[in-house]
Amino acid sequence: MNNNFIRSMAFISAFCFALCSCSETKNNTTDSAKTTSANSEASAQTLSELSENSYKLVKYKSIDGTNFINNVKRAKSGEYYAFADFKDDFEEKPHIYKISPDFSDIQKIVFELPDEAAKADDKYSNIVFNSEGDAAIYYTFLDNGDMEEPEGYDPNFDYQAFYENQTATHAICFYNKDGSIKKFIDLSTLSDEEDTGDRNFDHLSSPEMPDGDTVITCFSPYELYVFKSDGSYDTIAMPQEYTEYSFPSLITGTDGKVYLSTAVTEQDYSSTKTEIMEIDADALEIKEPSFIEKDNFSHFGSHQYDTGYGDYLFIGYNEDDVIGIKADGTSETILKWIDADTTAMNIIPADNDEFYCFSPNNDMERASLDIYKLVHRQPGELDNVQIVTIAYFGDNPMNYYISKFNREQDKYRIQCIDYASELTAEDYADKSPEAIAEHSKEEYNKLKLDIASGKAPDILMLDENETKLLGKKGALLDLYTLMDKDNEIKRDTLMPNILKALESNDGKLYSLTPSFTVSTIAVKEKFIGHENWTFQEMTDLFDSKDTASHRYDRMNKQEIFSMLLNSDSKLVDIENSECHFDTPEFIELLKFCNRFVDEVEFGDKSNEKAFEAYCMDLARSLMDEQELISRIELCGDRDLIYEKNDFGDDAIQLVGYPTSNGKGGKIRPSYEFSISANSSAKEGAWEFIKMLLNEASDYDVDAGKGADLSCGYSVILDNFNKQIDKMTATKSFDDEGNLTEVTSFESQGRIIKCLTKEELADLKRYILSCDTLFNTLDDDAYAVCYEEADEYFKGGKTAEEAAKMMQNRISILVSEKS
Repeated sequence: MNNNFIRSMAFISAFCFALCSCSETKNNTTDSAKTTSANSEASAQTLSELSENSYKLVKYKSIDGTNFINNVKRAKSGEYYAFADFKDDFEEKPHIYKISPDFSDIQKIVFELPDEAAKADDKYSNIVFNSEGDAAIYYTFLDNGDMEEPEGYDPNFDYQAFYENQTATHAICFYNKDGSIKKFIDLSTLSDEEDTGDRNFDHLSSPEMPDGDTVITCFSPYELYVFKSDGSYDTIAMPQEYTEYSFPSLITGTDGKVYLSTAVTEQDYSSTKTEIMEIDADALEIKEPSFIEKDNFSHFGSHQYDTGYGDYLFIGYNEDDVIGIKADGTSETILKWIDADTTAMNIIPADNDEFYCFSPNNDMERASLDIYKLVHRQPGELDNVQIVTIAYFGDNPMNYYISKFNREQDKYRIQCIDYASELTAEDYADKSPEAIAEHSKEEYNKLKLDIASGKAPDILMLDENETKLLGKKGALLDLYTLMDKDNEIKRDTLMPNILKALESNDGKLYSLTPSFTVSTIAVKEKFIGHENWTFQEMTDLFDSKDTASHRYDRMNKQEIFSMLLNSDSKLVDIENSECHFDTPEFIELLKFCNRFVDEVEFGDKSNEKAFEAYCMDLARSLMDEQELISRIELCGDRDLIYEKNDFGDDAIQLVGYPTSNGKGGKIRPSYEFSISANSSAKEGAWEFIKMLLNEASDYDVDAGKGADLSCGYSVILDNFNKQIDKMTATKSFDDEGNLTEVTSFESQGRIIKCLTKEELADLKRYILSCDTLFNTLDDDAYAVCYEEADEYFKGGKTAEEAAKMMQNRISILVSEKS
C-alpha cells in the first residue's frame, strides 16, 4: 500500500461531498468559456500557454552500437564533441567523437600516445576537452618493478606486496585538434608531492579546459590545480566552507571562463545555498559569486549546473525544470519537464532553440541509443485536448507515466495539481515529527477545501480508509461501471482476489491498483502443517520451542506489534464506524508482543571475528531453529526460493499472519487509483488507469520510472499467470559475463534451485487465495495504538488498560471521520 503522500489523509470529516470536476475540453467558442468553472478556466488557460510557449518530446533517431554519449560539448560552429562507447570500439588509444549538428555523422578522434605510455607496465588516462575540440590527457604511468601481476586471481600471489612495490608517475599531454601531440609535460614534481588520503593524483576531478593551453582540475576538496601547456602549474586554495556539504564542481560558461559551483551555509547548518564563482587562472584566485541560488526549500532541491547556450551563461537542471542563468546573475525557467511530456533528462542545445535528449535502449542483445528532441509546440496544438486532473503532494511518483500518457495520445492530457506548499526557512529548520505532521495536515486541508467546494481532481490516489469513506459518501465512481463497458479491462480479466480485497461492503469498486505484493509469514512445515494459522497456534509454537534462543530478540516489542497490528483488517471497520481493540484476543496480542526485547542488539563491527560469527549465526538462525518465523514479501522472481534456502533443507509452510477467519496472507497494493464521481473526464481518467495497469506488466524495465509499478505481480490475470510461469528459471551471468537463463544458482555456498512447475502452481493458488488487505489503519489510529502500546510496554499501564484506551480514543476518531 502506498505511503508516499496519502497515508495521513484524514481529511474526511463534517463535509458534504458534492464533487464536480475541474476538467473541461478546451474550446475557442465564447459560449463554452462562459460555462466553465473558475478552476476549469485556469486549466484551459494553462493548456493555451503550453500550446504556445512550451516544448514537447519527440523521437528523433537511434544510433546503433552504443548506449551512451556523455559530456557533450557544443562548438560555436554547431558540431559536438563527446565521449561515447561503441560496441565494436576496441581502440586502446584514448579517443573522443566529433558529431555533426544533426547527429548524421559521427567521427572518432584518436589521440596519439606518448612514448612514456609504451614504457609503462600500466596506465590511466583522463581526457578533458572543450567545445572547440581542444583536448588534453592527464596520464598516470604505473611501474610494477620486478613483480608481475597474474592475469586472473591467484590466491597464492602476494597482492599487498605487489601494490606496495608499485610506483606511479604523472604527466599531462596537450593535443592538437587532429589528435596529434602538441606538448608533453612530465609532472615528476607533482609525483613528488605528498599524496594524502584527501588528495589523489591518479585521477582528475571535474576537469575543465577553458582554452587550448589551460586545464583546471582538483585532486582534493581543498585546492584547485591550474596546468598550462608551457609546463607550469599552480594551485588555488579553496576556503573550507566550500567543501562542507559537497565536493565542488567546475563548469565552463559560454564566455569561455571556468567557474566553481559549490554549496555553502545559507542561514545555519540546516540550509544551504549554491554559489557559482569565476576562477581567475592568471591571478590564481576565486572571485566573488556571480550567481547565488538560495535553497528554495522545495521538494526538488537545488539545480546542477552545466555550460549554457545563447544568452545563458549556464543552464541548471533538477527533477522539476531547466533554468537558464544570464551573465548578469538573473535566472529564468526554460522548461518544466512535466509540461514537455517527459521526466528529467540530460539535454544539449540544438538549432532553432531546441534540444537533444538521450535515452539508452534497454535491449540486452543490442546496444543502441535513442535520441529525442524537445521541440516547440505549435500554437493551438492542444485546443481539442481534454484535461484530466490528478492530485499529488510535492514529489509525484507518477510523473514518468503521466508524461508517457500525454506524449502517446492527443485526446486527453493529465494535468497535475500540487497541493504541497514549499517549506519556509522556519519549516526547514524545525524537522521534528510533530512539525512535519502539522505541515502535512495544512497541505491536506487544501485538498479538503477543494473537495468541499466541488473542485475535486478527477483522479485521486488514496489510502484504503479514505477510499471507503469517500465511496460511502458517494464521492467516488464505482469503477465497475466503466469496466463493464470496456472491451479490454473487464472483471474477468483482472485478479479476482484483488477485486474482492478492494471492494466495499456493498460490492462496489472505488479504487484499483496496477500491481501488488503479498505479505505473509513462513515457518517450517514440520511445526505447522497447514496454511492460515490462528493466534493461539502461533503462541503455542513459541511456548513449545523454548530452545529457540532468538525467537524473541530479532524484533523489538514495537516491531512485532506493528507487524501484527497491520495484519488485522478487522480492528477498524471504517464503513460501519466500528473498532475492536478491547477484545480478549487483542489483549493477548499485546501481552505476546511484550515478550520481545526492548531493543534488538546487533553485531559489533569493531570486532571482526565477533561480527563474522554474528552474521553466520544470523544467516543460519531459521535453519538451526533459533528463530521460528520469517516474514516474506511475495513479489516475483527469487523471493520465495531465497526464503526456502534460509530454512535449509526442511520444507516450509506459508501460514500467513495469525487470524481467526483463515485469511492469513495479506495483499499490499502498489498504489490505489480512484475517479471522482462527478468528474466530466471519467473516460480520460479511466484510460490513464488502464495504461498504468498495462505498464505494470512490463517486467523487464529498469528502476528509472519513479514509481516502479512492475515491482510485484500484475493485477491483469493473464499477465500474472505469465509472470508466475516464467519463474521456473531466472537470469544470471555466466563465467564469460553473458546473461543467461538458469534453473539454479549459487548463493553463499549453497545451490539454490528455482521453483518447479508444481511448486509454482501451488504458489499461484496461494496468491489467489489471499483477498484481504495489509495496513488498514490510518495514521491517526496508528499513532494512538503506538502511544498506548508503548506505555504498556514500559510498565505504565496494563494490557487491559492500554486496549481500553485504544478502543475509546479510536472510536472517537472513527466517529468523527465517518
